[in-house]
Amino acid sequence: MNLAPLYIRLQHYERFQVDQIMLASSYNEGIKDNEINVCALLIALSHGIRLYVDKMAIDLRQGSCVLILPTQSYTVESSNKEAQLAHFTFETFKVEGMTLNQVAHPPLLCGYPYNLLFSQVKQVLGNEAWINNQFCSSLSTSGMAMMQGRLQQILAMMVQLDEQANELLNEEKIQLVQKTVQYIEQHYDEDLTVEQLANMAGMVRWQYSQKFKTLTGKKPTDYVAHLRINQAKELLRNTTDPLSKIARQIGFKDEYYFSRCFHKLTGNTPREYANIHLHTPERTVIDSLGRRVLVPTSATRIVTDGKFTLGELLVLGIPPIGAAISIMRDNVVYHNKLRNIHSIGDWADPDKIAQLQPEFILLSYYPQDLQELDALAPTVVLDKKFRLFERLRYIAKLVERSKAAEKWITTYEDKVRMVRRQLVDAYVAGETATVYLKLGVKFYVMCQTGLAASLYESLGFRPTPKVMHLIEQGQAWIEIQQHQINHYAGERNFILASPQELQTITQCPQIVTLAKLTPGKTHFVDFTWNHCDPITRERLLDVLPSIFKKNII
Repeated sequence: MNLAPLYIRLQHYERFQVDQIMLASSYNEGIKDNEINVCALLIALSHGIRLYVDKMAIDLRQGSCVLILPTQSYTVESSNKEAQLAHFTFETFKVEGMTLNQVAHPPLLCGYPYNLLFSQVKQVLGNEAWINNQFCSSLSTSGMAMMQGRLQQILAMMVQLDEQANELLNEEKIQLVQKTVQYIEQHYDEDLTVEQLANMAGMVRWQYSQKFKTLTGKKPTDYVAHLRINQAKELLRNTTDPLSKIARQIGFKDEYYFSRCFHKLTGNTPREYANIHLHTPERTVIDSLGRRVLVPTSATRIVTDGKFTLGELLVLGIPPIGAAISIMRDNVVYHNKLRNIHSIGDWADPDKIAQLQPEFILLSYYPQDLQELDALAPTVVLDKKFRLFERLRYIAKLVERSKAAEKWITTYEDKVRMVRRQLVDAYVAGETATVYLKLGVKFYVMCQTGLAASLYESLGFRPTPKVMHLIEQGQAWIEIQQHQINHYAGERNFILASPQELQTITQCPQIVTLAKLTPGKTHFVDFTWNHCDPITRERLLDVLPSIFKKNII
């Protein structure tokens, strides 16, 4: 509810004793035919007033505000002869550009008492409300404008009261929907309908479905279907029961519909899934979300998003059947290893993954459609805070390649020591370093990811205080303006860019002269080295000596 696009034009204001209004059977009878859009607002300034709107009784308390439409009649009565009401009449217009178009009334409930705090009402209305028989006709232009502002304030307070009530109502509705979710999880094997669930929540079907999707991300029918199929997968992995029995156990009335639904959500028929998974050894792992996930012990059909997982799987000798390589394909140093890996888009696309029939899915981020992916195969979500060795060891444990991981880590550490000896005269351990990424006209500071991770974790460089502050905040990178480059500069600086941009920069190094980076300690690096995977990190060690020889003086 919003009054912002509306213009309120005050026509009349006065204060009445109740017995003055009580004489009229319809106070709105005085409104002229050409004023059919004029509304009235009554504000009770005393206790003990009874208002009749179209003969329906409403008891008012001090501070009650009631909106009356032109088509409505009203009378009031009170046992207290000194009871008083403030009375406004006004028109409402919708502002559309430079035009004012009349509307019937503000977006408020008519004939409904908005019980505001009387102290607030009195403060808004000011002294004018307490002067007997004060009419707009006797007000000055400035007084009229002041009373119009006060009318708008009262209307705004009424709107705010509505919004607060709606928020409370929404919270109650969400709690009611949550109870139906719990009911579904306990009774998924029963004949459930959306109408039945909506009735449990005390809502109409469309409203319930809308709230349910807001809460769960799925329609009620889809949520039930996913829950049933997940239970079916459990039974198919661990029993040899006929499909007709499994279908009945999870709430499907017939085997045919169960099979069709199962194939739609998993990419396999129930029988195909059983042949793949029946009695397959599994173990329970805990992912970064704290979920217990059953993972096949000898899985080879793995799908991954790729950013922090693809290189790890490849060095462990397990090429995934699918990965999010549509962007990575030309931007990683190991693109020749991606030839036989199917693309699943930029991210984990459930439709594309379903076609690959994976045994499990490995992700480095939390996806919105996690439940849908879980229905395709057990899905493990990595902790985004893992550094290279932690990540590699975790993934190796998932695929039972821990020895391979330890062997790679030992080899990598030996190589780091060798490279640091080679570069002993090129830099001093403990120097501050900053990594910048240039993409077209945009500049970024890398925090503890990509090339920066290699410099800080392996070569002994330190981030500058400003970059360290970003790392402590959990930032992977931030975008900056060109004039801010020097704000983050270290004793040594690395500028990442595409090969084409590098050629332009080295020929016209204005970026360095403008930023005043440290002369002789500014290095230009191909942005394909800006990755954190083990393949890139290991190969980077081979080219670091040549990188340190390339600088602008």
